[in-house]
Amino acid sequence: MRVCSVIALASLLTVPAWAGEGESADWGDAADWGAAADWGDASVEAPKVHEVRIYGFIDSYWEYVAAAPEGVSKDGQTEKGGAGHEFDVANLNVMIQGSVHSRYRYFVNLAAPGAGGVTGDEPISIRNAWVEAPIKGRYLQVRAGKTYRRFGLYNEQLDAVPTFIGIEPPELFDKDHLMVTRTTNLMLHGSVPVKSATVHYSVATGNDERSGSAVPIGADLYVDVNGTLKVGSSFYTSGGAAGPSRAVGEGSPRGGVANWMAEDRYQVFGGYAQLTAGSTTVQTEFWHAPHDAVRDEASVAQLADAGLNARQLERFFVDGDPSKGVGPLAVQYAVQTAYVRAGHQVAMGKQGSITPYIQADWYHNPELVEAKSYGGDGEAGMADDGTFFKYTAGTVIRPFPEVALKLDGSVHQLTYNGATEFYPEVRVSFSYLWQLDI
Repeated sequence: MRVCSVIALASLLTVPAWAGEGESADWGDAADWGAAADWGDASVEAPKVHEVRIYGFIDSYWEYVAAAPEGVSKDGQTEKGGAGHEFDVANLNVMIQGSVHSRYRYFVNLAAPGAGGVTGDEPISIRNAWVEAPIKGRYLQVRAGKTYRRFGLYNEQLDAVPTFIGIEPPELFDKDHLMVTRTTNLMLHGSVPVKSATVHYSVATGNDERSGSAVPIGADLYVDVNGTLKVGSSFYTSGGAAGPSRAVGEGSPRGGVANWMAEDRYQVFGGYAQLTAGSTTVQTEFWHAPHDAVRDEASVAQLADAGLNARQLERFFVDGDPSKGVGPLAVQYAVQTAYVRAGHQVAMGKQGSITPYIQADWYHNPELVEAKSYGGDGEAGMADDGTFFKYTAGTVIRPFPEVALKLDGSVHQLTYNGATEFYPEVRVSFSYLWQLDI
């Protein structure tokens, strides 16, 4: 075995969905796998019995966050602190993708998040492990196991850091305040060509929050027009009562249910679009998630020690006083987020490129608290009203297609202690994508 050439790696980098989730933009058109547009087409040359690719990436980063609001003094003044930097190997992924007779596919994604420190949830985790079989060629396929759901522009790409614009994911997929679980267990999906466009669709069920007889359903539908314009919509419903993926004290949840809930019935819906005009890419998404939940009294009581602000105390306790007991357990609220991201690629030498980019994020969640150890988030949970904005500018430098050096800076804006506060942070990310020839 040897590390493959830059040319072979470039194909991975230019098809983010394949690199992140083990699939090309259209598996039926992946000529190097010997596949036909219709799996059942017997007129093509017989494919190899078994084909496999082993690839992955390493992503290390350095981040510095300036002093941010962290408390209120006795005389009512905002106190700031917590400035510091962090270095870590944020991602170490090994992915195995294969097919049998170019018909039955499988994919395994092994990850070691936070491999350079103690930030990872587990030393090694299985992000994905699925098998897939065609039912009717490209039009309908079934996938079973642990697979990323198709939701918006980024969920299937987040494990392919070298391939996409930016360092951090959109707030929809920030691990401290996910709106929906990233994985599902059973998916039906396919695509249909319509003149100059292709319609892609999927329906999926299953996740870690499913409770009792609930049947969670996720769906995604988008139209790709000649690779220039992608417009789509995603939807998710818990399909009944869902339970928290983590308890209070175990860290941020892995899905949309807060740690202190007894049960939660919720949906997530919205839309997204991506325009690629020459070397310029513009992306935008908007999501809305209404929740109809019941809090767990014992779990909420633990939040009394979580350093809640005045609004949060009023929200969770009688008259805002933990000594008087927990407030109403039934609660309805909505989580919302949106972002706009734009980048322009400039050629650098024969193989390299530089891509400056800008992004603006908005996120609102009135139920969040600040302390991550309790299941909170240090952004929306810090704000008086559960809302924050983030403005980012940066650049991606690729001296070679398989190497990405990213530098960016962000400014966070939120309301804290009745006043508008800003605090900046800077990040540097270095990632390397590799593949082994077998």
